[in-house]
Amino acid sequence: MKNIIKQIIGIVPATLFCAVLGFTACTDNFESLNDNPNGLNPENIPLVMRFAQPQQSIYLNYLNRDYEYQLQQNLNADLYSGYLGTPNDFGGNNNNNTYVMNDGWNNQAFTTGMINILKPISQILDLTEETDYIAIAKIIRVAAIHRVSDMYGPLPYSKAMKGGTVVGYDSQEQLYKTFLEELTESVNALTTFVDTNGDQPGRITFDVMCGQSHTRWIRFANTLRLRLAMRMVKVDPATAKREAEAAVSQKYGVLTSADANIEVKDKGLTNPLRTIAVDYNDSSLGGSFESIMKGYDDPRLPEMALPVGWNGDLDIHGKDGKPLNKIGQYVGIRQGIPIDDKNNYKMYSIPKFDVKDADKLTTKYPLPIMKVAEAYFLRAEGVLRGWSMGGGTAQSLYEEGIKASFDEYGISADKYAAYIADDVKMAADYENPYDPEYSCPGVNKVTVKWNEAADNETKLQKIITQKWIAMFPEGQEAWSEFRRTGYPKLLPVADNRSKFIPKGEFIKRLPFTLNERNTNLEAVEEARTMLKGPDDPSTRLWWDVEGGNF
Repeated sequence: MKNIIKQIIGIVPATLFCAVLGFTACTDNFESLNDNPNGLNPENIPLVMRFAQPQQSIYLNYLNRDYEYQLQQNLNADLYSGYLGTPNDFGGNNNNNTYVMNDGWNNQAFTTGMINILKPISQILDLTEETDYIAIAKIIRVAAIHRVSDMYGPLPYSKAMKGGTVVGYDSQEQLYKTFLEELTESVNALTTFVDTNGDQPGRITFDVMCGQSHTRWIRFANTLRLRLAMRMVKVDPATAKREAEAAVSQKYGVLTSADANIEVKDKGLTNPLRTIAVDYNDSSLGGSFESIMKGYDDPRLPEMALPVGWNGDLDIHGKDGKPLNKIGQYVGIRQGIPIDDKNNYKMYSIPKFDVKDADKLTTKYPLPIMKVAEAYFLRAEGVLRGWSMGGGTAQSLYEEGIKASFDEYGISADKYAAYIADDVKMAADYENPYDPEYSCPGVNKVTVKWNEAADNETKLQKIITQKWIAMFPEGQEAWSEFRRTGYPKLLPVADNRSKFIPKGEFIKRLPFTLNERNTNLEAVEEARTMLKGPDDPSTRLWWDVEGGNF
C-alpha cells in the first residue's frame, strides 16, 4: 500500500478514510459518502451518468482509486484463490494472508456494495421507467452483489436503501433466489426490447461492459444465471438444474466464442491490479498458480505473467545475499509465507497486463468481469451432471473452454492440440528460492487430457482446474468455485495463524464487518442466525456443502 495513507487523505472524504482503516466513529452517515462537495448536486446528475459508478465498482476502481480495489478484493479473494501472493509483511505478517483477519481491510467490499452499487442502482430504478435501463441496472446489481455475498454470506439487499436505523439482512439462500428472479426478469425485458427494436447502441452510451449491445447484455445475464445456478448445485440441485437449463436454452443463450469477454472498458480508467503490483509492489504471482501452470508447461503462462526481471533485471537473492540467477523464470509467492523483508520478494513474478504485448506494464488493459471460456466450462459441468446444456458432450465443451482461453491469448492451434492431448503433466512442486523452508510438493495431481472412463470427481477436477486457469486474474470467482468444489487443489497456507481455521484447511468467508457490528448490530445479530455456524472465517456459506460433489 505504497503511500496509501497519503492517498486516502488526499482523495477521499474523512468518512471513507475512517471506513478504510476500520475506525467507526465517523461512519454513521453512509448517505454522505456518495456526495462530491465540489461537484454537481446529486439531484442534478443525468440518469445515464449514474451508471458509471456501479459499473466501475464491480472491481472497485471508481475514479481510479486503486487502493480501494486492493482492500475490496486483492487482499482477500485474490490471495485465497491461489492466483496471487503478497511480498509485503503487513502488520508483521499478522494479516489476511496468514488468516489473522484485518477488520479495517475487510470492511471495504461490504461498503462498496452498499454505497457504490446498491445506492446508485436504487436511484436509477427510482428515476426511470425505461425497461431496458431497468433491466441493465438490475444485471449490474446482481453481477456486483453476488460477489459481495460470496464473501460474507447474508447481506442487506431487499431492505437496503429504504431508510431506518436498522437495515435488515437477507439470508444467502434468499439472495440467490432474488438474484435469479431478477436476472430472469431482466432477460425477458431485454428480449422483448430487442425483438421489437433490435440493438440500439446509441441508446445505451453509458454501457462500458457489453459494447452497447442489448443482445450481449442478455447473454451476459444468462451466463450469470448459469453461474449462480451451478453455485447452488449441492444445496438445491433441483433449482440449479432448472435455472441452468433455462439460461442455456433462452432465445439468445449464453456467451460463446463469438462474443468478447465482459470487461469494464472505460478509456478513463487505469488497471488497479497493475498499480498495486507495479507501483505499490504489493501483489505478486501466487505459488499455486505457478505450480499448476509450470507443471502443465502451459503456453499461456508467458501471456499471463511476467518473469523475474520485470522490474529492471532485479534477481532473487538467497538468504546469504547471493543472486540465484532466476531472471527469466516464473516464481510465485505461496500464501502465508512469513515475509521478513519486502526487498527479498518484490522481484518475484507479477501478473501481465496486456496480453497483446503492446506494453507489458500498461495501466489501460481492463480486468475481466466474466470470460467467455467460463460459459463453456459451466456447460461442461452441467452435462457431467446430466443436464441439457444446448448440445455437446462434457469433453467437447471442456475442450472448447480451453480453446476459448487459448484464443484469447493468441496461442497457436498446434500448441492447443498438444496441450489437450497431454496425459502426463500435473502440478509441479513449488520452490521458494529465497527461503526453501517454505517449498512444498505440488498437490493438484490431475492431467489435462479428458478421460471418459474416469470417475466424475476426476472429470470435475479437470473442468474446474481449466476454468480456474482461464478466469485468471479474477480472484473472487476463482475463490468461490474453489470453496464450492475443492478444486483445483491449492498449496496449503504456509503459516496459518488463525484461531478459527484448522491447520491444513482454508478460509470459508469474511466475518461481518466492524462498521456493521458498530452501527447496525441488531441486524448483524439476526444475520448471524442465518449462518451455518459462528460469525468467523471457518464457517461455510449456504452453498458451500461439505463432502463430495456428486
